[in-house]
Amino acid sequence: MNRTLTATLTASILFAGCAADAGLSDEGEEFVDDAQVVPAGKADDFLSLTARELVVSGTTTVTLEAEYEGRSEAERMARVQELVSLRQLAISWFLNQYLVDKESEDSNADYGGFGAMAKAGDYAELDIAQVDDTLTYSFTFQQVIAGQNDLTRLLPLTEGPDGTRVFTLTVGTPTNEEMARLETNHEWYRSSPWSAWNPSAVADDRKEDLVLAVRPETESNDAWFDYQRLFEDGVLDIDVHFGWDYHANYHVTHARELFTWLQEQGFEAPVATFDELRRDSGPFVRSLDANGQTIRVEVRVFYGHAGGETDPDTDAGGRVLEEDARHSLATRDVIIYSGHSGPFYGFALGNWRMTDEGDLDDSELSSVEMPSDRSQIVFAEGCDTYQLGAAFARNPAHPDLAGLDVITTTSFSNAATPKAAQDFISRLIERDSHGHHRPRTVSSLLSDLDDNGGWGFHTMYGIHGVDDDLTLHPYADLEMMGEECAVNADCGGLGNLCVRQLDGSHACSAACTADAGCPADMACRQIGSSRSRAIYGSACVPR
Repeated sequence: MNRTLTATLTASILFAGCAADAGLSDEGEEFVDDAQVVPAGKADDFLSLTARELVVSGTTTVTLEAEYEGRSEAERMARVQELVSLRQLAISWFLNQYLVDKESEDSNADYGGFGAMAKAGDYAELDIAQVDDTLTYSFTFQQVIAGQNDLTRLLPLTEGPDGTRVFTLTVGTPTNEEMARLETNHEWYRSSPWSAWNPSAVADDRKEDLVLAVRPETESNDAWFDYQRLFEDGVLDIDVHFGWDYHANYHVTHARELFTWLQEQGFEAPVATFDELRRDSGPFVRSLDANGQTIRVEVRVFYGHAGGETDPDTDAGGRVLEEDARHSLATRDVIIYSGHSGPFYGFALGNWRMTDEGDLDDSELSSVEMPSDRSQIVFAEGCDTYQLGAAFARNPAHPDLAGLDVITTTSFSNAATPKAAQDFISRLIERDSHGHHRPRTVSSLLSDLDDNGGWGFHTMYGIHGVDDDLTLHPYADLEMMGEECAVNADCGGLGNLCVRQLDGSHACSAACTADAGCPADMACRQIGSSRSRAIYGSACVPR
């Protein structure tokens, strides 16, 4: 199972509002005789998690249709496998209905609600077995869920067999025929009684109880985006798509705010005013000094324009909005979606109250065209987008998210501001006081996103695909490793630093997040300030 780095694994990097990631300061003298290796086992108190993943598992059944009586074992098992897949999807739906937060106007507002989600599509099944020589087969399943760090306290857990922790989930029992109805926008789970699931309002013959065991998922390491691959063609292209909004036309308001903000950040606009901006106007452009390489940063902005070719209220406009998003996924380094979303809903680009066009559901994102020969980042800014990590993991261009990072949410996000998109762009192209690109760890980015949701929001951003990202600073110079030093500047450029070793000597090192990023004879160890006693990062040191 592909793991998710939840947003607040950052405390070991950023402590008590302390400085930035180790070795990323542009003032080399700041850490003169100050960076020192932290002895193993002495820094546990600095770690603070606010989101985590859990694995839930249980046993359920599927039943073959009567026509399979007398069929060969191979034919029966082929159909069982199909039904198991459909049943897994159904379990994800009902699990999500239980876990997600509800809004007061929802018909099932009082059902469940734990600020958590299941990762639909990221599941496994095993131990398929026939039940008593019948057409019914049992199987064991497991699915990943994510929520706030005290989710196990919030769930109504009791002690199960062998000391496991379990809870009971009431799920619906749609027929085989119903579960197979998966036409986009007309899936079975969008109809009563399955949509807005509330088991108390459903007859006993249409539901069953499943006992689910809960255990922690293995955590991922912090990392850096692979900027060298993102920059290898000399261009970082970013496409921003604002989804239609029913509150206050935020898709227009936010596009306008982003237009102004990009200009304030030094981007040259493709047109003089926002009112002139169209889907084919071209990019906002700015240059970036990335470790001595001049990178052209391009940002394109897309939104539903009433009365124009991207009118979100029309079928034609919805199709254009969707095709633009597909083109971005097929050609761009970074794709930002900002708009409404939810379990199984993906990118809602058009006005779903007026048209079935202009949407990219989870199932479509699994097969949408994407490049297999480049790194990409997708930022899914909306309510409850967590499932999109598993959807993209099934895309053949990035199997198991190879070369792809997907940033998602595990609860409601704030639709009233484009600040998350702005902060994300800011972090990607952040510069130090000398104007040079300063890469930040992904946990630093996620912590920043978590903090800007606004009052009443606990969005819990996370990143999927982090396990194959860089665990050594993108600009680190390994040739300087181990050389004697007095100040950071003695060790090369950004990403290298001078560290006081446990024996009191000073040697050049490089910022890291895991042992895998260091040379074979070194380990990634936390470093702290001898003055403030705060941990502010990690560096490679001799084993």
